Amino acid sequence: MKKYLLILLLLAAFLGISAGYIKITAQSAKPTAVKYDAKKDKLVTPTRQDITDQITLAGSISASGVANLRFQNSGKLVWVGVKIGDKVKKYQAIASLDQQELKKSLQSQFNNYRTQLSQFWDTQDKYKDLVISDTIQRILNRTQYSLDNTVINYEIADMATKESTLVSPITGVVVSLDQPIAGANITPASATFTIVDPNTIYFTSEADESVVTQIALGNNTQIKLDSFPDTPINAKIDYISFAPITGQSSTVYEVRFAIPLDNQDLKYRLGMNGDASIFIKKSAQALTIPLDAVYDDNGQSYVFLKSGSELTRQNITTGIETDTDVEVLSGLTGNETIVIKIK
Repeated sequence: MKKYLLILLLLAAFLGISAGYIKITAQSAKPTAVKYDAKKDKLVTPTRQDITDQITLAGSISASGVANLRFQNSGKLVWVGVKIGDKVKKYQAIASLDQQELKKSLQSQFNNYRTQLSQFWDTQDKYKDLVISDTIQRILNRTQYSLDNTVINYEIADMATKESTLVSPITGVVVSLDQPIAGANITPASATFTIVDPNTIYFTSEADESVVTQIALGNNTQIKLDSFPDTPINAKIDYISFAPITGQSSTVYEVRFAIPLDNQDLKYRLGMNGDASIFIKKSAQALTIPLDAVYDDNGQSYVFLKSGSELTRQNITTGIETDTDVEVLSGLTGNETIVIKIK
């Protein structure tokens, strides 16, 4: 009997200790109230304003109207009519090869043609009264082929003569000359003349695969060049490459922005760097709060509302976010006093 009584007493003591431990644990698990610190914390209220979601890409100025001109044939460069920086008009002659040798070659090809033509008619007269056998037909065909070849050679020589003068296909500015001095013998690969139309400039950037899905043709953009930081340029996206840029360590795509500018005075030059801020979407008179006032708890955004000397947590749903502010879609009315905890 004493043995059973001892067991009951031990069991009662164990249950009492367990209940006390559970009570203490529950008390310690109770969340500590967040206090308002008037010396450190900052008070803000929601405001109504226009807010824009945007993506910023770095880039530079390029041009689509670029002509790289080369002679089709080798020869002696006898005239160069431009220098780097000169403005040229469409169809203006800029350089020329020695035409004396080309003209002599043209005359030689014409003489070959006349000789071959004479031989052609001699052959035709020789066999005109005979029955055309396979052998005779082959002879006549060969004569015709030879005559055709002389005509082709003459036309090639004539083209070489006409192409001995290099003509600009566009109006623009001469930006490079591989051979600026006349008198040198050149090949097509050794003398390139580059002309750029300054009115075809555009701003080009690179967007990685996570960004390119968020933009679209026609997106309004504001471009700020490092050379003119106080003069923003309004532009639009007019090209997004379908294939990624080759030679890059990651998958990036070219994005071009049309710049509606008159650049006759050459104010904007190739290679000028800057940033393009692409406006994705905009909310007019949206309810916004400072970005610093928003906290995150496993994906749930919330703010602290001042309630006397204590703070209460208020869950919110956010929308457009900028570097400084965030749009509040739900959870606030606009009359609350929000506390930013300063650490």
